Amino acid sequence: MDVALERLPNAVAKVSVTIEPSDFSQAVDRAFKSVVGRYNIPGFRRGKAPRKIFERYVGRGVLLQEAAQQLVDRHYRDALQQASVDPVGEPQINIVALDEDKPFQFDIEVESKPVIEVGSLDDLLGEPLTIPDATEEDFSHELDKLARTQAQLVPVEDDPVSMGDHVILKLKGYLADNEDDSEDSEPFVEDDEYGVEIGSGMAVEGLETQLIGLKLGEPQKIRLTYPESHPDVALQGQEVIFDVTVTDIKRPDVPAVDDDLATALGWENEKEMREAVEERVRDRLKQQARGVRESAILGKLKERLSFDLPSELVKRALHNQLHELENMLRQMGVSVDDYLESREMSVDQLHEDMRPQAEERVKEELILEAVARENGFTVTNEELVDSVRPMAEAYRQPLEQMIAVLQQHGDWDVIKTSLLISKASDFLASAQPPQEDEQG
Repeated sequence: MDVALERLPNAVAKVSVTIEPSDFSQAVDRAFKSVVGRYNIPGFRRGKAPRKIFERYVGRGVLLQEAAQQLVDRHYRDALQQASVDPVGEPQINIVALDEDKPFQFDIEVESKPVIEVGSLDDLLGEPLTIPDATEEDFSHELDKLARTQAQLVPVEDDPVSMGDHVILKLKGYLADNEDDSEDSEPFVEDDEYGVEIGSGMAVEGLETQLIGLKLGEPQKIRLTYPESHPDVALQGQEVIFDVTVTDIKRPDVPAVDDDLATALGWENEKEMREAVEERVRDRLKQQARGVRESAILGKLKERLSFDLPSELVKRALHNQLHELENMLRQMGVSVDDYLESREMSVDQLHEDMRPQAEERVKEELILEAVARENGFTVTNEELVDSVRPMAEAYRQPLEQMIAVLQQHGDWDVIKTSLLISKASDFLASAQPPQEDEQG
């Protein structure tokens, strides 16, 4: 089998495959044995007609087509592997030559991951890894968070909403453009039991702070602007108005940071708890610094490298973003259809709004794969199994059964790629350039 590769625009690989005449002749023989039983030939039992008689009644073309299909099925994956093509979409097979006693030729056109040559990273690995020192304030804040996990919520009736309170709202949200006719406008969000923890940062930026000072049953209009980084792209940068009424306030009764809290959380005493918390804070600051460094290096790599993005990978990234949006809307009690209707937006328009972010995600993952490949990173079978073990435990399935399911659905390679990307990410986050030998 001879294989030739041509890279086409839009991340499409064209692999031309040539099979020797002798191999094609053997394939035709196998094809006859495969198809002869499908036809009734006068004067013969099904499957017992001689080949010449079969070809006279049915035609040799049936055998040639069957042989071609069998050869494509047999050599498709080997041809892609030989051409170093990593497919990501459905292939298009074109039969080029299907003549007896001549080489059999077919082309495979398929979207594939682009060939990316990252090259030396020595100049980029000089990006500083600046880890800030942990402060006593950092430790106290973390200890306070731990104490709050053991707090009991106590109803509040007379006091206004304050930082740390858990409140229930009757809430409706409108775009500011619809303020004058809000009575007739369809709200983009409506919830009679919208829960907010003041200071948690879980609600849209600006909402929690404007609730401080409100009292039970006191209606209020809150105006704010959604941040440009909000996951719902249709609301990014939009000015909105919320009609809110506080219907319930509960305030956490936070226990003291002492031995009792430590034992309740599984430590021997307060000293042991403080030591663990300090280590946790330092680890978090280190991970944040690593993330900043990785983002800086990736940003420079994206400027340096140019390549086509496979549309299939962008579609998958879009699907993941839509799934994240659905989850967010579900928590707000809103369906995707209602959301699109209130935005006067089609699914296609939503896709186009999300596309730039999806493309950036795909670009970064492809670059990280290339970094992993050029630096010789590998994933062992033991690492793969260890990564799947928590999933098997969560679904209460035997580990072997979970692995078999993942392999059957093609997710095994996806997990392997994800682990490679993670290794490349760690490398960019922490690796330092090699030092030149200092010889006198």
